[in-house]
Amino acid sequence: MLESEKLAIAAHLHVLMRRKTGRVTDVEWLVHSNEYAREIIRLALAEPEQAELHDWARKLRTALFPPGSESKSSSRAEAPLAPAKSSSRRFLDSLR
Repeated sequence: MLESEKLAIAAHLHVLMRRKTGRVTDVEWLVHSNEYAREIIRLALAEPEQAELHDWARKLRTALFPPGSESKSSSRAEAPLAPAKSSSRRFLDSLR
C-alpha cells in the first residue's frame, strides 16, 4: 500500500478519534511508529459502541500490519535508530 494511502487512513482515524473521544493523535507518527499505531488502534477498538471508529481502526491495522508481515515489522520496530559513528563523524567534519 502506498504511503499516501496509509496517511489518508490515519488522518480519517485521527478525525474520528478527535470527534468521538476527544483524543488527539499524531497522524505522521501513526504511520511511522509501529508501537504508537498499535496503541492508538487498541484505544480506538476499546471504545464502546463506536462502529465507525472500529472500522477505521481495523483499516489502519490492515494497512500498517498486513497479515503475514507481523514478524518483519516487529523486528524493524525494535532496531536501534542511532546512526553509525563513522557517518556522524563525517557530517561533523564537513561543516563549515
